[in-house]
Amino acid sequence: MPQLSLNEWLSLLEARHPTEIELGLDRIGRVASQLGFFVSAQISSITTEDPKQREEPTAGRITPANKIITIAGTNGKGSCVAAIEQMVLAAGLRVGCYTSPHFIHYNERISINGHPVDDRAICTAFEQIEAARGNISLTYFEFGTLAALLVMSQEDLDVALLEVGLGGRLDAVNILDPDIAIVTSIAKDHEDWLGCDLNGIAAEKAAIARPDRPLIYGDIDAVPGVIETAGKIGSRLLINGRDFCLSDFGDIPETQLPPVSVACALQAVKLLNDVPLSTMINGLQNVALPGRFQQVEVAGVQLVLDVAHNPQAAALLADRLLATKCRIVAVVGIMADKDIPAILLPLIPLVSAWYCCDIPEQSRAATARNLAALLYNASPSSKVGNETDIAEMASPVNGLKAALTNVNTGDIIVVFGSFFTVGPVLQWLKDKGNGSVSGE
Repeated sequence: MPQLSLNEWLSLLEARHPTEIELGLDRIGRVASQLGFFVSAQISSITTEDPKQREEPTAGRITPANKIITIAGTNGKGSCVAAIEQMVLAAGLRVGCYTSPHFIHYNERISINGHPVDDRAICTAFEQIEAARGNISLTYFEFGTLAALLVMSQEDLDVALLEVGLGGRLDAVNILDPDIAIVTSIAKDHEDWLGCDLNGIAAEKAAIARPDRPLIYGDIDAVPGVIETAGKIGSRLLINGRDFCLSDFGDIPETQLPPVSVACALQAVKLLNDVPLSTMINGLQNVALPGRFQQVEVAGVQLVLDVAHNPQAAALLADRLLATKCRIVAVVGIMADKDIPAILLPLIPLVSAWYCCDIPEQSRAATARNLAALLYNASPSSKVGNETDIAEMASPVNGLKAALTNVNTGDIIVVFGSFFTVGPVLQWLKDKGNGSVSGE
């Protein structure tokens, strides 16, 4: 195969495997083993040339880092990764992060010491995977996961942070055994894949845990499915509010990160040992995470960018906006497979004008017309149909431009609903070049 650019590789991967999501570890586990990774013994269907290789890491087997931390959860995963990354960097350790999805450039998914890797590193990894996979078909996400692990394995890292894409038990990152597992929160999302039962969802996410190793769990009101799964696996379960809490760490700098994510991150770094609390706190002051209540000023107008794409995240966003006591204008685009009414519901009492957006080139996206219809049919006791205006826009950027022409001094424009809603707006702001960014 001739050398391809990163964009050419990504187009090829999107077209090659017709199913966007195909959970399961057999395919990726076999290719990972071919590439030289020590694949988790919990993947019982995977065979190797020598079964003893699955008992202990052996010479010649590679790993992304000395310590692996895997992070799952319905919300707060990215915030937890960002917090751990900065604390580890403040301690002078080398760290790699694998997160998804990206906002603007694919390279955002793989970072080394806080910097996205370049195109060539990713393309070289893709070439290695292509040579190793034989006739095994891999999804876009599986290819990207293996690429991240290959890039990290060449960087002599102290810590690798691997964010679960969906669920946990059957997610691609679960092919490796983490030294520390984290479940930030449990709520209903991705119900087509994980089901509607909260305990079942919890069991899927908690299955990233390993015997005799810590599983850090962030919900203060623990979902029983996490406790039961941790017990079956034999992991050392640490529950927020029972075994640790944010106040244990003294005066923590104020941040827009969810407190649960910060508490889990602090507990994880504490388990790494040799990182003083003062260093952790210094690291937290450096956290900057786009798209999580990110505040941007454009021509004197305050914007809040938040990827909130499920009911739990939307409720948190609504609480934060309520505290501002400002008039709110919303630019919204949401994927059609989400619980759209439950996502909109917490914002309806707060929003005085809606710009409902199509999301071009995203077949999974709900249409602007569908979103507008849901808002028109909302409870008569809400602002919708009263003083609220509802507009249908061709894209999130068009929605933002229209909103900017119809706001008053002191208003806030919130852009929310999906990475695919916030991402184009971030790109537009970058191209515009005159927006000042603050917050996470």
